[in-house]
Amino acid sequence: MKLIRTTLVLAAVMIGHLAQAQITNYFEKFRPAKRWSVGLQVSPTHTMGDADDFRPGFAFGLHTKYSVSQTFGIKINGNIGTLRGSRQDQDISGNGDKGRYTTSGADNETTFNAGNQAPSEDSYFFTNDFKDVNVTANLTLGNISFLRPLRKWQIYFLTGFGVLWSDVKGQYEDQADALKYYTQYGDDYFTPETDNNGNFVNAISKYKGQNFTVPFGVGTKRNLGEWLDIGIEYKNHYTRSDNLDGYSFPTFRNRFLDFYGLLSVQGSIKLGGKDGVTDHYDWLNPVESIYSTLDSMKQLEEKVDLMLLDTDDDGVADYWDKEPETPEGNWVWGSGETADIDMDGVPDNIDAEPFSERGAIVDKDGVMVDVDNDNVPDYRDEDTKTQTGVLVNPRTGTAVKGGGGAYCDCEDVILPAVVFDNGSSRIKPEFYGALYAVAEKMKACPDLKVLASGYAVRSKSGSQLAFKRTNAIIDYLNANYNIPRDRFSISTEGSAPEGVDYGTRRIDLSKVR
Repeated sequence: MKLIRTTLVLAAVMIGHLAQAQITNYFEKFRPAKRWSVGLQVSPTHTMGDADDFRPGFAFGLHTKYSVSQTFGIKINGNIGTLRGSRQDQDISGNGDKGRYTTSGADNETTFNAGNQAPSEDSYFFTNDFKDVNVTANLTLGNISFLRPLRKWQIYFLTGFGVLWSDVKGQYEDQADALKYYTQYGDDYFTPETDNNGNFVNAISKYKGQNFTVPFGVGTKRNLGEWLDIGIEYKNHYTRSDNLDGYSFPTFRNRFLDFYGLLSVQGSIKLGGKDGVTDHYDWLNPVESIYSTLDSMKQLEEKVDLMLLDTDDDGVADYWDKEPETPEGNWVWGSGETADIDMDGVPDNIDAEPFSERGAIVDKDGVMVDVDNDNVPDYRDEDTKTQTGVLVNPRTGTAVKGGGGAYCDCEDVILPAVVFDNGSSRIKPEFYGALYAVAEKMKACPDLKVLASGYAVRSKSGSQLAFKRTNAIIDYLNANYNIPRDRFSISTEGSAPEGVDYGTRRIDLSKVR
């Protein structure tokens, strides 16, 4: 029973780990995935207005899309083309011949109301040379749920806003129709066209203007690989204008608002990938990777075995072991790599000096090489042949010149800095020890002169504060350790070196060169 329970717990942990690993690894693809696409479209066009007998037009355009997520994208679209239509047949969107009779007035007079879209059979036709630009939000249905695999085809809906520029010319094919409408509505809506003898020939309707549009529609596209998508998109444009067909004169047949539609065949190139990633954001589904792994119990068993296997017996399973062939007896980190704190190439379990200086040359036991036994490692010893018993500089390994039996290097002098509180020139107690060391150094080196450098904000008050701070240090050393004031010089004009901590609050002490 205990074995079964242990096996079930282990299997649950393994499945959870693998699922989490697959999700994490797959979502990593989303960051550098291609998000941009650009392309072109060709589109038959049609108009839904007062002259909406189908006369096909044609448009050509460009588009670019940015995928915000797998389901949502922003698309910019532009077209140049023509809209065409006529009124030669009965209006397919009208009320047919079923107008209604209404009775009104004191005499109960009956009148016939043909409605907004009564049948029309005149010879009017038009051509609209248009340009449009629109921005739409695209919602892809195929990516709303990750619970099923992606298909090669996707369906999406779109809506947005745009601008239309129209250049319309309308006229009549039948001269009788032209004369009838020109006689009825005159020069307010038509421009007469005459022959060389001045005889009336046609009535011309023109419109040139700009209108706001609201596009909406549906589309489908297919993935043809890492670079190309193709698709078909139908988009209708609401214009809130009665001028797209040039038929805007006030007849009872006049439609209040015109629409136009484009049925586009599109091709798009997918752009924008990083680090060699070929996938586009529209065609990624993170759950597919999880399904493909969990579908195979054999793969799961192999991963479980791998997670339990420890080839080098270092306590770290091979699944996580970055050094799966660690020599026997080596101490290892949690990653399975051999422990070597000082990084000298000698494992810590046999390193006689596990904290040797970084960069030092060491022997097979991990001890820093010091040929002349002066306690200065050879890698920074400037004199590796120092005689036994000679006092050396602990930093450079060179012999110290001087008497008194005490070592004091008066050439290579490094003095501490003193940091003050904001706006204060009072020495803080924690720096008394540092000033004691400065005094001892100056006593041991009678010829040593010290430069006190103060940094401040570039202003008169800042310079004055830096001057007070340097004088406070000199006064302290003079009063407490009898260091003559003439062994000091002051500088308060410079700016703090770049990257220096507490730049405008510190006083640096250094040897005068």
